Amino acid sequence: MTDAPKPQVRPLDAARNAAQEIADQVLETTDLAAVNVAFRGLKDIAERYPQTDGLMRVAVCGATRYMAIGRRISDIGIVRDAHLFLATLSLRDEDDPLPHRALAEASVDLMLAEAQQSGFLRALDTYRTVVAISLARGDDPNVASAHAKGAANLVALALEADAPLEADRALADLARLEAAQPEMLLVRQQRGRGLFNRVAHAARRTELETRSLDVGGLTELAALIEVARRAPVDPELVDLAAEGIFAFVTGLGTRGEVALARRHYEDLSALAQLPEAGAMVRRRLADAAFNLITDLCEMEEPDLATVLYGDLSGLSVANDDDPSICLAHAKAAANLVLTHRDRGDHAAADVIADDLRSLVLAHPEDMELMEVATFLDLADG
Repeated sequence: MTDAPKPQVRPLDAARNAAQEIADQVLETTDLAAVNVAFRGLKDIAERYPQTDGLMRVAVCGATRYMAIGRRISDIGIVRDAHLFLATLSLRDEDDPLPHRALAEASVDLMLAEAQQSGFLRALDTYRTVVAISLARGDDPNVASAHAKGAANLVALALEADAPLEADRALADLARLEAAQPEMLLVRQQRGRGLFNRVAHAARRTELETRSLDVGGLTELAALIEVARRAPVDPELVDLAAEGIFAFVTGLGTRGEVALARRHYEDLSALAQLPEAGAMVRRRLADAAFNLITDLCEMEEPDLATVLYGDLSGLSVANDDDPSICLAHAKAAANLVLTHRDRGDHAAADVIADDLRSLVLAHPEDMELMEVATFLDLADG
């Protein structure tokens, strides 16, 4: 007897098996050779049977999961191969949005991988692929979101690579994307991230370079605040704006630009009043107040510091259950007490010292508050 012929596996089933082999090892690859074989098999099926119903979706799914493996194990070759396969798939069907959306997302992933493995210029070349896809399919919100994500990341990459003009171009891309898709929260969030990346970089420069102020960073900070406050207000953007303002308040205060720092502190205070502002925003406001109080004490401006201390004390009372805000309150009180004592103004020092004692008594279990009070007692002795 002769063996009966094995039943022929349909192309779609074979593709699904290959894609599943890849998917099974996305989180923890145990057999990279098997994954590579499965990917080659998937590509071969897609090449030989391009008109098979349902095959495009399976091929795209397998390619994106293959890329995820490459990103996880930092294998740039896998990432490039997956990206090239998706590019090939996108050329086969102009009407199907799926491969084009997947290619846009994969291009952002490749951009980040290229930045890590090959440097900024390779990342920039890949970003231009994202731009080209976006220009061709600008009415697709998924492509617009991927473009915005790529642009926001490129801002950070360009600034790290000392390529500020490319960062400016990416920010301009973000502004255009948001103007074209004003109802898309994902695009607005990515513009906020791009602006924050620029603001954070500018704040570090402002803090470190005592002879120069990054005015461009202040312009982007104003734009970030505007984006965060625009209705409908998004809590994530409010948090980003708070981080950006805090960074600039700290940088300006460190270099002695206390008046300008105080103005931006008021921006942060206004942001904290929004109903969408969460605990992180209030903590940043407390930290900013403490930093400014410290700067003013060092500049021998205790009266101005005391005004800010009143704001911080009120914030602490309103958020009595937040240890971070209470600690900022305690440290600011200690600084002010020491400053007033150094100036011989013991009456003012005693008032604030009593406020600190009340804070500690209200939180007897908080050892960090107790340490601040103990330090103050030792300093007094």
